Amino acid sequence: GLVLSIIAIVFAMIPIINVISYFLAILAIIFGIVTLIRDSKKVMSIIVIILSICTFAVATNMNKKAVDVINKSVNENNKELNKISSDLNKSLGNATEDVLKNDVEVNLGTFEAKSLGYGMYDTKLEVTVKNKLNEKKSFSLHIEAVNKNGERIAEDYVSANDLGGGQSQKFKAFSLVDKDKIKELKNAEFKIIEASVF
Repeated sequence: GLVLSIIAIVFAMIPIINVISYFLAILAIIFGIVTLIRDSKKVMSIIVIILSICTFAVATNMNKKAVDVINKSVNENNKELNKISSDLNKSLGNATEDVLKNDVEVNLGTFEAKSLGYGMYDTKLEVTVKNKLNEKKSFSLHIEAVNKNGERIAEDYVSANDLGGGQSQKFKAFSLVDKDKIKELKNAEFKIIEASVF
C-alpha cells in the first residue's frame, strides 16, 4: 500500500497521465484499510491513506490547471481565427455595414455636370474618404446611382490606397458618364453598395 501510494502521488503531478494515479490511490486506500483493520501497523496504514487522499487532491488540481491552460489556448486561437475571418470578410466586401460603421467615413457630395460645349460635359461626384482606424489602410468603395424607382442608372468605384490613421482624401467619381444619363444623375440618389478594407 505504501509503495502504491508513493507511486500514485508521483504520477499525480503529471497532467493527463495522472489518471493512472487515481486507480493506484484507490488500491493503496484498500490496502491501507485492510492493514488498519488486521495488523498492528496502524501508523503506516494511516500514512498510506493520507498519501492516497493527497494523490486525489494533487491529481485533480493538476488536471484542472491543465484544462484551464488548454481552454485559454483554445479561446485565444478562436479569437485569432475570428479576427482573421472578420478581416477576410472586410477585404472581400462581405461586411460593408461593419466597414462603414467602424473603419471608414465616407461623405458623398452632390453630382455636378458642367457643359463644355459641343455635347461634352465635365461631370463629378465628390467623395471624401476618411480612415477611422489608427493604422494605414486601403479602402475600395462601390457606389451606385439609383432613380426614384430604385433602378440603377450608373455605378462607379473609388479606391483610397494607403490612407494613414485618421487621414482623409477627396476623389471624383462618375467623371465618365453617358451624356444621356446626366439629367437622371442630377436627380439620382447615390449610395455605397459595397465597401472593403485591406
